[in-house]
Amino acid sequence: MALSCFSACCSVDTSKKPVALGASRDSPKALNAKEDSKGFGGTSGSEAGGGEADQQGSSFQAQGGRRRGSQIQRNISQGKEGPPEATPEPCSDAVGATASLQASAESLVRDVRSIEGITGAAECEFFYVGVSVSEKPPRKALAIIEPVFDEKICESSVAVGDIPQARAKLAAEQGIAIACRKGKKPEQPNQDNYFFCQTKRFRLCCVADGHGEFGHWVSHLAARAMLRLLLLELAGAEGLPQDDVVAQMFDLVHNAIKYDADWEGFDVALSGTTLSVAIIDRKSQQVLVAWTGDSRCVCARATGGAGSASRPSSPSSPPSPTNSSKANVELVAATADHKPQDPEERRRIIGSGGEVVRLQNDLPHRVFCRGKEAPGLAMSRALGDLMAHSVGVMHVPSFRRFVLEADACLLCCSDGVWEFIKNAEAIKPLMALGRARVAEAVNALALEARNRWLREEGGMLTDDITAIAIWGAPPVA
Repeated sequence: MALSCFSACCSVDTSKKPVALGASRDSPKALNAKEDSKGFGGTSGSEAGGGEADQQGSSFQAQGGRRRGSQIQRNISQGKEGPPEATPEPCSDAVGATASLQASAESLVRDVRSIEGITGAAECEFFYVGVSVSEKPPRKALAIIEPVFDEKICESSVAVGDIPQARAKLAAEQGIAIACRKGKKPEQPNQDNYFFCQTKRFRLCCVADGHGEFGHWVSHLAARAMLRLLLLELAGAEGLPQDDVVAQMFDLVHNAIKYDADWEGFDVALSGTTLSVAIIDRKSQQVLVAWTGDSRCVCARATGGAGSASRPSSPSSPPSPTNSSKANVELVAATADHKPQDPEERRRIIGSGGEVVRLQNDLPHRVFCRGKEAPGLAMSRALGDLMAHSVGVMHVPSFRRFVLEADACLLCCSDGVWEFIKNAEAIKPLMALGRARVAEAVNALALEARNRWLREEGGMLTDDITAIAIWGAPPVA
């Protein structure tokens, strides 16, 4: 089975153990790990990822000004002056944002109420968008709670009853697989969200991992709003967008979250989300990854052995542990988690009136307002999280650009995967099983992540788990 392949390729790393503050590791209080702000009481104990490759994502500081005449500016502001560009300074949450910014946030929120508003006139070949809350008011009371480890409900370009068959076809024919599973968290929604969309020229994917009481709502809105903006920007585009334009998208999404939270009555002072976005140009094979937070993306290629794309495994016979371990893997690129203990991130937070503290019996470093016990956020960049933004946390993304060749695979996951699984551990089974069995490999990865959580937490809880694997393909005409 695929899981045996995974076990053969990987060894369990038990060094990163999440601890709920004020509770023993096997206490039911630990079930609030993600809902208590992935911060104070949170469970993210993994170290900054992507160490096997150059991790220096280009920050917005190096990108100069916003590109004039952007498709976002022309469409989302509906003829009005475009919203202010994102800056590397901590976002001010004071009342008094410009009218044009409010108008853009309002327009964006209105557009993403329906799947038709998200896709608009874009010529999507197919798409999948996760759903966390009902779009019918009052949305605050209508969080969707799936059974433990069930796949997240999604909206799609195909009929609901045809989604399983369509996903199987997507995996078999194009080497793309998605898993978004609810963790073991009684009476709490799956706070992960995602999208995957393919147009004639581009492939787009996103992982958003919510945290805090309303994290499921924040990740829901963030994924939908980002897909809307990407489709607007890429309509008729002949290549990937500039970094500064994508940074503007992140800023628009953050302000849409603030606008809609105020309108709907959600408190996002201690709720927010990560956001990792990959844009793949199918013609040039170029990839742009932009991210805030710790939903890591890793790209690797097989250089020989059972997982070589030129010699995919036979679907009728799973690779043996011995053969699967022979798959040589070359890491092409990896994102670096935004963590407050990083020297540059720490300097910004301290300079903005915050503190970076690692509390007794806790693993991650956390962000606090100076002299206070909140927010306790275990990452240095996120969308939402307004209290943390007041002390230096920001939503400006970092960037990586690389080539996704036909023998390479891009893997984007929430930290439900990365908490106990290293980059090489996660990617190697994908290489071993090959393109034709990508769905089996992703399911095995999700199951392995779940099992490691259960082992580490004494069977008490697991985080939500999301994994999207995209194999490269020959350039389209």
